[in-house]
Amino acid sequence: GILLHIDGSYAGYPHSVLRHAVLQSVACPVGETELQAFHTIAVPPPHMRVSIKRPAGQGRLGSLSVTLFSQGRFVIGERMALTSFSRTQSPSSIKGDINLATVNLWNDLASRITHNKPIIP
Repeated sequence: GILLHIDGSYAGYPHSVLRHAVLQSVACPVGETELQAFHTIAVPPPHMRVSIKRPAGQGRLGSLSVTLFSQGRFVIGERMALTSFSRTQSPSSIKGDINLATVNLWNDLASRITHNKPIIP
């Protein structure tokens, strides 16, 4: 399993709405190499932090970061600007952004194996 921590704010929406969007969107490792990389850091369960910052005000963009830690050490992270849908929509509009960031995180982690690099830098 993964310990998931969600923080940040989304244009004044309650944290529960943001949390619901994140829980529905986080991707899990699926490919053989992704699973191999995950199992390298799986004990004890790693900690994933999803942080979303979307200021209040129509037309303002925000950012999303996903960071993975194992045994208290930084493993890998992804950061991206939220898509334009987030400018006027609820947190559910960024489910694709959250999914993409976590898919990229697992893919980048797996690429460490294919390039013979350590999983935890």
